[in-house]
Amino acid sequence: MIELRKSPRTNVTWRAAIKLDAGNIVPAKVVNVSATGILLQCAHRVIVNNEYQVMMEVPRIDQPSGVPYQVRCKVVVLHAILSGDFFRIGVKFSELSDLHRNLIAAWLSIATKIDQLE
Repeated sequence: MIELRKSPRTNVTWRAAIKLDAGNIVPAKVVNVSATGILLQCAHRVIVNNEYQVMMEVPRIDQPSGVPYQVRCKVVVLHAILSGDFFRIGVKFSELSDLHRNLIAAWLSIATKIDQLE
């Protein structure tokens, strides 16, 4: 399938957590990632256009069995759609360190190469 979006997405399954407005931290899962944002799955509702802190565990590229990187970022919610028991939450990065931006870019590059081989 050809990806026509400005920032193509890559499907992943990464653990994550969202810090809600009340300071509560709730579990989430990263479903896909792009250079500009992520799609999360979470049982808790978030508010569209609000900014949240997110932590996601990004696996190491060089040592797949190693301890994952703890990537902290801020995101702005673009949409939150209830699908069954979970919300599918599309967010864009509003604050992401250059180091973590480069890590995500490396993941996207590897995924693109694998897709081209298939």
